[in-house]
Order: sequence, then C-alpha cells, then structure tokens
Amino acid sequence: MNKAKQVFKINILLTVLLSLVANVFANNEDVYTPKKNSILDYSMIENDLSKKLKVDLAENNLKIKFGNVEEIRITNNLVELKGQAFCILPSENTQLPISFEAKVNPVRKTVADVQYKFVESNNAPSADEEILMRELMKQISRDYKTDQITIAIDGFETTNSVNNQKELKGIGEIKIGEVEWNKIKFDVVLNADKKATKIIYDIK
Repeated sequence: MNKAKQVFKINILLTVLLSLVANVFANNEDVYTPKKNSILDYSMIENDLSKKLKVDLAENNLKIKFGNVEEIRITNNLVELKGQAFCILPSENTQLPISFEAKVNPVRKTVADVQYKFVESNNAPSADEEILMRELMKQISRDYKTDQITIAIDGFETTNSVNNQKELKGIGEIKIGEVEWNKIKFDVVLNADKKATKIIYDIK
C-alpha cells in the first residue's frame, strides 16, 4: 500500500513538472525550434544582401544565388551565417562571386547585419577596382540623377600619395540608361578609409 502511494505521488509530481515546462515554452515567443535541414528563410538574407549590393554597385537589376552556407546557432534568437554566393547581373550576363556573413533572428525574422566582399576571380573585380567602380557609379548616379548605370573598367594605374591616399587614373566604358556605351576617362583619389576625396571623369 505504501509503495502504491509513493508511485501515485511520483506520478503527480511528474505531471506537475511537465505541465510547468509546457507552460514556459508556450508563453515564450522567442523559443526557436530549428528545422532539420535549413533553419532559416533565406529570402530575408537575400533581400538585405541585394539592397546592399544595389546601393554599392548602383545597379537595380541584380539577383543573389547562394552557394555553400554555414549556419551557426549562437542563441535561440541569433543565428550567424557564413558562406558563398553569386551576385548575378543579368544585363551583363555576369556572375560575381562573393563571400558574406549575416546575423539573423529566426524567431522575429529580422536580419541584424549583413557584410560581404567580392572574391577574387577572373570575373570579379579586384579590391581597388571594386571601390573605384562603386565611387564612380555613386558620383555619376548623383550627377545624372539615375541609378541605371553600368561601368566596365578597361584599366587603371595606381599611385600612392601623401596621408595614405591612393590615386587611380584610367579608362573604361560606361552605359547610362538606355544610351549606348561611351568611353570614360577618370581620376579618383581614395583616402585611408577607402572613401573618394576627389572624383574627376570625362565621358566621350
């Protein structure tokens, strides 16, 4: 009889504990249960990464294609992503390989931070060329009041100047809107923070 009472008490205790645990999880909206394969909706990262690239490249017509991506769960509310992707420019029939990192809240479906850099390849621009293109396109976009700009750098020379500044002079081709390609000559000075302090260009 005593043994039966002990079993009955244990059963009641287990039932109470399980009920408490269930209530805690039910009332905690920030508890995240990952799925088997991918624990995230990649459209969130794709959207933020696309916005960043569109601004930096002054190019609205681009897409993102993900390659190998590592998902690291930091906490219930924070997942870190590291991986490779392609920035696809349909108008140029070009795929630029990039590496990226992002921090995501999978419960609230928000992206806290996205960073990327171009990966060196035959098609991808070098670090200097990437910055040069970005600064040129931003300036020309402001001058012509349009973001429909495409630039192809044919070549440039780099000269180091005072205060860790770098001067890049060269030529290339540019297409603004639906206008045909034109030659462009440029002279751009970048400071130590990789920001343009001087941009001079001539479109012929």
